[in-house]
Amino acid sequence: MAHAEHFLTRLDRLAGPDVELALGLYRDPELLRSIVAAATLPEAAARLAISLDDPDAGPFLVVTRTGDFVTCLGRGMRPGGLPVVTRGELDTCARQIDRLRDVMALAQRARNEARQTRQMLRRLFEVPDALSREDFREIATWEPLLGASFLTTYVAMGAELSEMGPIVRNARPRGSRGDDMLRDYWNLLHGAGHLALLGSMARDQEVYGELTRDLEGAQAAFSYPLVGTGIVTFMLKGAWAAARMGKRLLPAYKRALAADVALYELVDTLLALLALGTRTSGLRAEIQKALRAAPGRATTPEAERLRATMGPEIDALCEAAASLLDGDPDDPGFERSLQHMGRSFFTENADTLPDDAETRDVLRTLPLLLRVDGISRGTKLLTTMQLVAASASGPPEQFYLPRAALKAMRTPWRPADTLAILEPLMAVDRARRKPVVRGVDIGRNDPCFCNSGRKWKKCCAPALPPT
Repeated sequence: MAHAEHFLTRLDRLAGPDVELALGLYRDPELLRSIVAAATLPEAAARLAISLDDPDAGPFLVVTRTGDFVTCLGRGMRPGGLPVVTRGELDTCARQIDRLRDVMALAQRARNEARQTRQMLRRLFEVPDALSREDFREIATWEPLLGASFLTTYVAMGAELSEMGPIVRNARPRGSRGDDMLRDYWNLLHGAGHLALLGSMARDQEVYGELTRDLEGAQAAFSYPLVGTGIVTFMLKGAWAAARMGKRLLPAYKRALAADVALYELVDTLLALLALGTRTSGLRAEIQKALRAAPGRATTPEAERLRATMGPEIDALCEAAASLLDGDPDDPGFERSLQHMGRSFFTENADTLPDDAETRDVLRTLPLLLRVDGISRGTKLLTTMQLVAASASGPPEQFYLPRAALKAMRTPWRPADTLAILEPLMAVDRARRKPVVRGVDIGRNDPCFCNSGRKWKKCCAPALPPT
């Protein structure tokens, strides 16, 4: 008690913000004990100094090894030979304690609300197309406890999505079993979109590095399961999530610019870099430089062949992405453009819509939910890129309608809905199967002319009629 009383009488040595921090530690003995436990102290040291700012000039709090407060040392006063805990170490420990408290509180909440929690999480997979903004926000509050699980689940669902997509497109499913397959793919795709957003918000993102450490090029494939569908809303979610993962993915995506072997892969890389540059202004110049250099850089024979066959298209796409990064993501014009696009959904009564915040919010959200082709033609892809730039800096809940609006606008799923979102890639598949013009000599083991990245004999050759 004498130590504490002496400490309190010396608070006048500190400036205002430092007093608040010192009292915060004084009122949180658990945090103080954690700081002392984390410090590497010589066995003979009975006390240590905690720096509130500069590690040499202070100010300092002097505490005992058992976590009792001794005194305050103002700026410029020296702690003598006491071991010093720096402000950086103090902040790191505080964040870890806060996270631990969040996890423990959520774990207790999960025990108290087990049934409601299970029902809420099941919505991600059982009726994923009916997730409202309120639902998403509720699920996102579980990030401290489930963030790493969200991320690993997305990676698993993304792999399944990449495998299941070609199967569903080629199966031409019919009947009740076919409807089940179409419904499963629909749920998987929507669920993966939710998990991409939730997983990229995880503070424990190191798990993604661990999952992809031994898989060459996998780090630059974070967004591909969604972007590769060619459907606007999923492309936007994939690009947003890649940008939310942050700078850690930048080197991998920059390498992919010069190594991608198919146009769809390159589009995925461009959208991820566009979103990352829009979201993080400090990376913008570096990303623009990489984008503008990409048409002339290829690190593999396949990438060189892609540039030889589609050079003008690649030039245009890279320049479009780089130019979009010249814009200001906070420009009100983005919001007005989204609202104008959303208004086009109401062709009959657009002029009678109320001009209030709630309506403007719904109008802004609708373009981000488009389940339409966003990749097969240049004009469609440019619109998608503009939507990526408009949404990359926004919060994840921008991809969800408020519950009341969702209830009014959602229609029950039909098999035709899944077939519609498969159509862009089915059109590409049909184009690949067109007979090759006679006179083109392609070796059996040469890369296929359609830029799929596969060998000719394993890609379009089996679909051609015998000659």
